[in-house]
Amino acid sequence: MTDALQRAIATLWIDGDDLDPEEITRLLGGNPRSDVRKGQTFLDQSDRLITARTGRWRFGGDWENEPNVGDQIAVLLAQLSQDLDVWTSITSRYHCYMCVGGYLRGWTGGITFEPHILTLLAERGLSIDFDLYAPDMSKDEHLP
Repeated sequence: MTDALQRAIATLWIDGDDLDPEEITRLLGGNPRSDVRKGQTFLDQSDRLITARTGRWRFGGDWENEPNVGDQIAVLLAQLSQDLDVWTSITSRYHCYMCVGGYLRGWTGGITFEPHILTLLAERGLSIDFDLYAPDMSKDEHLP
């Protein structure tokens, strides 16, 4: 349940200095949103040329309004390998996590994950990272 979120996105990140994006794509069976090897150059979102400090493989959906982040995570993971041995191989070698980005409706709120979503993450050895943004709190009317 994510009533506190106005919009959100869930994205799987896999990072590592010796990461081979083609290997991750082959093992997980999904085409990444973006991937890069360490030392490779790429254009960032502002069209600046960047040299990757580490390898990265990123797989995810799109921003959703009125989101259910648990459902986003379940749908995302359903598109990838269900072989937990493959996941163990990847998570033992690389930093792997589900990143949830979101905008809160108000200055406070929470996100609840149902047990089956926590199980999906735990079975795959994935941690979770939250990047949540709240409205401007400089106005007194937002304070309790």
